[in-house]
Parts: sequence; C-alpha cells; structure tokens
Amino acid sequence: MTVRGRLASLLEVGTGFHDELTGRENIYLNGSILGMKKREIDRHLDSIVDFAGVEQFLDTPVKRYSSGMRLRLGFAVAAHLEPDVLLVDEVLAVGTPGFRRNVSVR
Repeated sequence: MTVRGRLASLLEVGTGFHDELTGRENIYLNGSILGMKKREIDRHLDSIVDFAGVEQFLDTPVKRYSSGMRLRLGFAVAAHLEPDVLLVDEVLAVGTPGFRRNVSVR
C-alpha cells in the first residue's frame, strides 16, 4: 500500500502517557509521539484542553485522572493531528455520552 500525505492512527488512545507528568506535559509528550511539532501543539493547546474537558486538572499528574479523563485527553490530542488519512479502531465506543456527541460534531 502506498500512502501520500500524513497518516495517523487512533488504535490505543493515550499510548505514551506518563503517570507522573501533568496533563499539560502529557499533551506535549503524546503529541510528539504522534508526530506533532511543538509549534503545532502550542497552536492547538487551548482547543485540546477544551475538547478534553480537563481544564481544571491540566496541571495535575495524570495518575490522578480517571480512566475517562485519560481517554478524553488522549483522544483530544489525536483529534488535532490534522492527518490526510486517519485510521480509527474502536476508540469511539468508549467515553461519556457528552464526549461521544462532541466527537461526532467535530
């Protein structure tokens, strides 16, 4: 198979999160693992935080996050990749109804 453009996948949301790092730090870590440049993450940071709904806990280590909060944060980072091709596995089967509604709108 030949792919022309930027390819991204949502197979394991939040892969690469480090429990001791804050939500903010993990946005940068996860974004870089997924291939985003720092300036891309900087540009999308407010939108990622808003999308995930974790503003209040952004500077808290993710080990204190619920599994749903981790999922939303991981998905929010991946949703801002701006790929030409996006491969999606079962990631949309989880999360709260409000989060799933928010995902379907974007």
